[in-house]
Amino acid sequence: MKRELERRLSLAQDCSWGSRISITAKAGKLTLKQTQEIKTFLAERGLRLHDFIIKSEIRGEEENDFFENFSHYEETALICRHLRSGNKFFTDGNVVILGDVNPGAEIIAGGNILVMGSLRGMVHAGASGDEKAIIVAYRLIPTQLRIADHITRPPDGEVVLVDSPEMARIRSGKVCIEKLKI
Repeated sequence: MKRELERRLSLAQDCSWGSRISITAKAGKLTLKQTQEIKTFLAERGLRLHDFIIKSEIRGEEENDFFENFSHYEETALICRHLRSGNKFFTDGNVVILGDVNPGAEIIAGGNILVMGSLRGMVHAGASGDEKAIIVAYRLIPTQLRIADHITRPPDGEVVLVDSPEMARIRSGKVCIEKLKI
């Protein structure tokens, strides 16, 4: 466990003394003793534990035809709060945020990203190279949006008005943003 934490910390950019860290774990996998060991491990490196995010495996019995062509991941992380400037979240699977992602916040996911709120920060779906990954938000106004190795951002100085949920995905080798009809 400590080796994996050390590896993840070495990959994280902007992880400096006093940074607050969120840890993601599978439901039922961490004991109270392990939680305390993690806090001590982080404190020794000048980091503070912000919160634990518990992941569970989600498997649907029936799949919607709309999502047939998208990659499926075993794990989906659920975050039930707003992500503020300076908050960073990394996961190998999907992530669902029940709240806003404010400017200065970062989400990097190996799978898909769903924001049940306004997305105004930096997001990277399909970080492991998955071009089938999607990004969906009620208000999609990111500072930067990445899918696999494709990067885009809104034009400088242009005010973007978003009045309905949107989805970003790769089409014909380019990031395409489409309105969702819900």
